[in-house]
Amino acid sequence: MSYRWLLDAEAYSFLRRLPRSRRSLLERAIDRLADRPFTEPSFIGVDAEGVPVFHLFVSCYVIVYHVDHAVRKVLIYEIYRVE
Repeated sequence: MSYRWLLDAEAYSFLRRLPRSRRSLLERAIDRLADRPFTEPSFIGVDAEGVPVFHLFVSCYVIVYHVDHAVRKVLIYEIYRVE
């Protein structure tokens, strides 16, 4: 049940500036999300419109995303580093 993933411009910009090894780590995590869209996130928030926004910790990064089951897509809104 593989979904497609799409990156927001901000997430894409962050990802492309990373060194290849770290970028690959995050791309593999995003691929796993697309392969298993029902993966339990690290925590769930809600945006201003009441839509659930999922946060997944990967190493020292957080991937912020939403799964749209109707169109079978994982929408990556933001990726950021945590200390």
